Amino acid sequence: MAQQIFGLISQAMKKVDAVGKDSVNEQQKYKFRGIDAVYNALNPVMSELGLFICPEIIEHRREERVSESTYNNQTKKTVLKYSILTIKYTVYAPDGSSVSCTVVGEGMDSGDKASNKAMSVAMKYAMFQLLMIPTEEMVDPDVETHVVTSSAITPSAPTQPEAVVERVPQLPDKCDNPVLIFLANERETLRKVRGMTKAENNTLWNTQVKVLQESGVIPKKPVAEFTQDEAAHMVQAMYKNFTPTGTVLKDDWETA
Repeated sequence: MAQQIFGLISQAMKKVDAVGKDSVNEQQKYKFRGIDAVYNALNPVMSELGLFICPEIIEHRREERVSESTYNNQTKKTVLKYSILTIKYTVYAPDGSSVSCTVVGEGMDSGDKASNKAMSVAMKYAMFQLLMIPTEEMVDPDVETHVVTSSAITPSAPTQPEAVVERVPQLPDKCDNPVLIFLANERETLRKVRGMTKAENNTLWNTQVKVLQESGVIPKKPVAEFTQDEAAHMVQAMYKNFTPTGTVLKDDWETA
């Protein structure tokens, strides 16, 4: 007898409506897709088809990081809880057949919600990928902001040369500036977490720096002129305010 799960997943893919960026952060006027929108889109479809989901935490890593910021000559230290959860989601059909997918979710919070945020992120992206939920956008606008210097493309070349991304500023692998060495190491750590090429990660890094500067989270000056505290605050803001892929702001975007 054929297992129901495969046919029902296919039906769910046809029935789930697109989830757009309908939520708006009132402070930054920034649109995002919230976990509530995903639940609201999935619940009637899953209920109709008799599908249900069981999450299983495979791995839980937790760290504490200290963020320092200086305002009015006063230094404020904030302890941030950083959780990385590897979660396996199993979708069951009425006949007991199932399919599973495993994703990683990250969350950071100064209170007790780091793991909650990580679970929300993991669930959201697991469902987007498993059911190929439409997002009403051909290209995510968050990856459109980059400064690129184009190279000439030779028609006969088998592949296009990689664009040269202007970093903000250059973060060399070897230099005498301890702040730039720190930022270069942090940028490489983020690249590994995101699973991206260096060019892709550099573009996201530049975009995040620009967003954080324009929102007043970090100073509007070249990062080469940052103090160690300012550099550490910038990295913490990246972890705290952006999703694991770095492309969009989290639902709880903060400006300080």
